[in-house]
Amino acid sequence: MSGCLGGVQAKMKEKYPNAIYTHCMAHRLNLVVVDMCKGVKCARNVFNTLEMLYVHFSRPSNCSKLISIQFKLELRKGNVLRICDTRWVCRFKNCDAMIKNYPAILKFLINEVEEQNDKDAVEAIGILSQINNCNFLIGVTLLKDILCIINMLSTTLQSKSATLGKAKETINGVIKSFEQLRCEDEFYKFWKKIELMAEEFNITLQINRLGSKRKRTQPTYLNNYHLQTVTADEEVEQNFSSVSDFWKITVYFPIIDTVIANLKYRFSEKNLSMACSVGNFMSLNYDGSLEFINHYKDILSVKIEVLKAEMVVINNCLPPNFTLEDLKVK
Repeated sequence: MSGCLGGVQAKMKEKYPNAIYTHCMAHRLNLVVVDMCKGVKCARNVFNTLEMLYVHFSRPSNCSKLISIQFKLELRKGNVLRICDTRWVCRFKNCDAMIKNYPAILKFLINEVEEQNDKDAVEAIGILSQINNCNFLIGVTLLKDILCIINMLSTTLQSKSATLGKAKETINGVIKSFEQLRCEDEFYKFWKKIELMAEEFNITLQINRLGSKRKRTQPTYLNNYHLQTVTADEEVEQNFSSVSDFWKITVYFPIIDTVIANLKYRFSEKNLSMACSVGNFMSLNYDGSLEFINHYKDILSVKIEVLKAEMVVINNCLPPNFTLEDLKVK
């Protein structure tokens, strides 16, 4: 629909050249999350695993058993939802439900593997191998924290009283929040939380060896030689001073950087300038609404000097903090 050549936007502008196309802000926010999931391998793997969980627990018998285990462990009931690209909020709910019900899900899958009653046991083995490791634990915890922040912006954009101009402050606040998260101190706080969770669930925190199933070691016949190159695993260990350093550089910073870059691209000053101008006009701010006024003054035969005088007089006649929106019939 937004195509500049054959989309609805282009067809509208054929008849109304001065019409301004504004992409839905909530949809832009969804695209930020979708781009992050497609562009960062760790995020993509986490949501692929959550999709596998959804399929597994969508069977009524499995779902009822999981609820029973949740009740025994005194955990809050939480269902894993189907992943949907058009509604990012389901991704946040999935991560949240996964973390809160992690013990119950682990217990259910382990029981299913041990019982070996049906073909679901084979599927359970695969899912268990995916979620019972540090890769998944770190990824789903980080994504949950990130999507929790984005949820605030989503709530603002979908509010009945929301305007594009008002949303700008929240957008900039969210971007600043992510920029503050990208530092050593914030990562240290995050890593402490991961260490506690790993200890609770008996998961070993280690360097991800580039997908290798086993550690490649140096051949014994080379022990007496000085090597100028090393194996891939040895190279990974040499480049990172610690396990936390590895995850900080390969997962934590890349995911946050991707979110920041996409937020700035999708919600750039250029994209928001007209929206803010309209918001300023509704607040009777003449100087801040000049972009909006200049765009339509010729179409509506508006004399700028007269409009400015009217806005000044109205401002002086109305109560403090009064805007044109207050004139709406309730």
